[in-house]
Amino acid sequence: MSNESNDKKLTDAAAEVFAERGYDGAGVAEISRRAGVTTGAIYSRYRGKSELLFDALDTAVEEHLDSILTSSEYTSPAEVISSLGSHLLDKHGDQDALLLEAVVASRRDSELSEMLGRRLEDQGMRLAKIIEEAKSDGQFDDSIDTKAIVTLALAINLGFTILRTMNTPMPESHEWQVVIDRIISSAVPTH
Repeated sequence: MSNESNDKKLTDAAAEVFAERGYDGAGVAEISRRAGVTTGAIYSRYRGKSELLFDALDTAVEEHLDSILTSSEYTSPAEVISSLGSHLLDKHGDQDALLLEAVVASRRDSELSEMLGRRLEDQGMRLAKIIEEAKSDGQFDDSIDTKAIVTLALAINLGFTILRTMNTPMPESHEWQVVIDRIISSAVPTH
C-alpha cells in the first residue's frame, strides 16, 4: 500500500476518533487500529496527538477549501467570496468537530496553538489574495481594509462552526444568499 494511501487512512481514522471522543479521549492505539497501522507507524510520523489532530483537521479543511477555490465555475473573485459565504450553511461533519477540538485543546497545548494560528493565518492570506484581486479588478472598494474583511470572514466561519456543531437551525439557503450578496454588494465601489 502506498504512503499516500496510508496517510489518507490515518488522517481519516484520526478525524473519526477525535470527532467521536475529543482530543483528551482520543487514543493513538484506537487511531492506529482503525487506520490499520501500528502505533509505531504513527509515532514515526508524528511527535504526538497534537500534530495528528492538526494534520487530520488540515486535511479536512484543505479538501473543502480547495474544492471551492479551484472550481472553474467562478469567473470573478466576488463569485468565489460569495461561494465561500454560501457554503457556511453546509454541514461539515468531522471538520467542525475537529476544529472545535483543536481550538479547545490549543488553550492547553502551545504547539497546537501555534499550528492552528499558522493555519488560520494561511487561510486569511488566501482570502486576502482574493480580496486584493477583487480590489485591483475594481470589484471591491479599495478603501475597505483587507485585514478587516479577512478578520470578519474568519470570525463568521468560526461562528458558523460552533452553530453547526450545536445543530442550530440555519436559514434557508436562498435567504442566506441574499444576505451574502448584500454584504458583498456593500463592498462594491460606488463610483
